[in-house]
Amino acid sequence: MAVMLLFVVVVQILALAMMPVLLLGEVRVFEDPESAANPIGYLILILLFTAFLLLAIRLNRGWIVGGFISLAIGSSIYYVLDPFIPRIAALILAVSVTVLLRIYPEWYVVDIVGLVVSAGISALFGISMTVLPALILLVALAAYDFISVYKTKHMVALAESAIKIRAPLLFVIPRRRGYSFRREGNAGNGGKGAYFLGLGDAIIPTILVISANWSLSAPLIGAASLSLTLPALFTMIGTYLGFVVLMTTSRDRPQAGLPFLNGGAIAGFLLGWATLAL
Repeated sequence: MAVMLLFVVVVQILALAMMPVLLLGEVRVFEDPESAANPIGYLILILLFTAFLLLAIRLNRGWIVGGFISLAIGSSIYYVLDPFIPRIAALILAVSVTVLLRIYPEWYVVDIVGLVVSAGISALFGISMTVLPALILLVALAAYDFISVYKTKHMVALAESAIKIRAPLLFVIPRRRGYSFRREGNAGNGGKGAYFLGLGDAIIPTILVISANWSLSAPLIGAASLSLTLPALFTMIGTYLGFVVLMTTSRDRPQAGLPFLNGGAIAGFLLGWATLAL
């Protein structure tokens, strides 16, 4: 559980470190960061992505799922790296990492790539939305995660399929020494060879951290390379407290992480914003 929390912390710190370069290059997903339509577009994209994967799973077309996820991951790696290194180098590295994930999806490879991709996506979407659209996004996705895990359960089916085909959509934390995600997946120990945390559980609350850090006129705290506003700092702390609450729930069945993580992030932001106002 401590390692899972550490992954969330690392994603947020990496995203904060990436943010200045992305802002300088004006690399944004949405043209108007203030538009309330931005979270709607993001949600529609997630719904379409999920629907496509679920249809392929139902048709027993695992190779389509694997190929589509590889394309998405490869594209994400490219767009994350492009502002930092020459374009051809970013393309070569993105293709190489994607191939590595396909032929050798060991847990540490999946986790390292997951950290970088999660941080990059968080930073990209965080600088593409001001605080209000980011808040709308977090509320909408928390509700969606709750429904998709506890009501329709389609997110559980998607996660199980991702584990089965060794898709790099999850952080993998082994439960025992010698565990191999490549060979075992979630086998062993009663079907619990490892703990899993969806990349989205780290990405979504971090979007609000980045948004609160660049779009609010507030004094900065910390070193120049990792300076942040008080609302952004409180958003980070709220995320961690939300994770701690999540860990008090039952571990015998899949849990929806975003209601806890997003809820903590939003509460932390509001407290930080109120403190700043005082």
